[in-house]
Amino acid sequence: MQDEVSFEARGDKNLTETMDGVARTGSVSAWDPGGPGNVYFLSLGDPANPDRDLQLVKVGITKNDVELRIAQLQTGNPYQIRCEASFLSPVPRQVEHWVHRTNASRVAQLEWLRVARPEIPDLVSASRQEEKRLAAIAAAKARWNQSRSNKKERQASTEERRLHEEMQDVRARLLPIELQVRQTRASIALLAGQVFRIPGVLRIDVIPPSRQFNSRMAFAKFPGLAARYTVEKVEGQFYWRGLPRLDSPEWSELRVEVEALEEQKGELDHALLENPTKLRDAGERTDDLVRLHGIYLNLTQEKARLDLDEDALKARMIQQTEDFEAITDVCSFPRSSRPALNHKSFCEAHVSEAAACCSERGAYVRRTIYPSRSY
Repeated sequence: MQDEVSFEARGDKNLTETMDGVARTGSVSAWDPGGPGNVYFLSLGDPANPDRDLQLVKVGITKNDVELRIAQLQTGNPYQIRCEASFLSPVPRQVEHWVHRTNASRVAQLEWLRVARPEIPDLVSASRQEEKRLAAIAAAKARWNQSRSNKKERQASTEERRLHEEMQDVRARLLPIELQVRQTRASIALLAGQVFRIPGVLRIDVIPPSRQFNSRMAFAKFPGLAARYTVEKVEGQFYWRGLPRLDSPEWSELRVEVEALEEQKGELDHALLENPTKLRDAGERTDDLVRLHGIYLNLTQEKARLDLDEDALKARMIQQTEDFEAITDVCSFPRSSRPALNHKSFCEAHVSEAAACCSERGAYVRRTIYPSRSY
């Protein structure tokens, strides 16, 4: 069963992340979200009362001039929009994502945050600081993720051991929060029960069975055809060595509780799939659900900050590792060339063969928890 964290408050398209952290999709945009752009911070002013603080700040991105974006937003808006700050970034989408996720409890509506005017400079300063780390992460990935490793291992330097110690501390703080997030998700699901939605908190979708193209099947069934649409790509996975893990004894009691709740949630999902007509349209947003939702928002904010700490340390270690395959007692980063199928081109050119290379995906229950409070 797949649960999902959605950044689609009130049904509007923004950022979406699956609960297991595997897949992410950017918000709908008229320009390449991977390119450079301006990160802006816009506030609202009351023309009739300039001293009034509406305590709303829009954090967004644009490829164009910020003033043009303000002109677009100003149309039909009774309040005056003004730019408090903006800066050009090579990774604007990641900066925007970080701001929204680490301020989830203050999101008022999509990109608007509840921020008092005196707090805006601190928000801008923090965003600029994190932008540097996010840009460094992107640079490390771009440089080394597509470079083959040399199959050699070497001893760690003093700096590399220090980075490893920092990572141990981050993981020690992050892992119990990950378990608590899972615990809260399962608790929300069980408390909500058999409903399609809890207004402002949760939405449920029963996803029917589907067929998905499988590249491995294409290589096995039609090797000659697949070869025409195959390129060599460097692939690999970075691993830290000797770090705390979810199955470490420190969190055994919490882990057992989480697994028990998730087992109950799995039984609920099975019942829903067996008889989806039992799903009611909407359930009551009870005090307990509101409380759990608040806990969830606070946990995901902290998790987002620690996730960035983890990614930043990983990027720095990748830069240290360079083309080596491993650093003793610290990390490994094996990278090798593998054939990769351009499945889009293959499927467009060979429709019947592509249909024969599809695997079945069973029906599943998808829960969407809103990562902001809109009530």
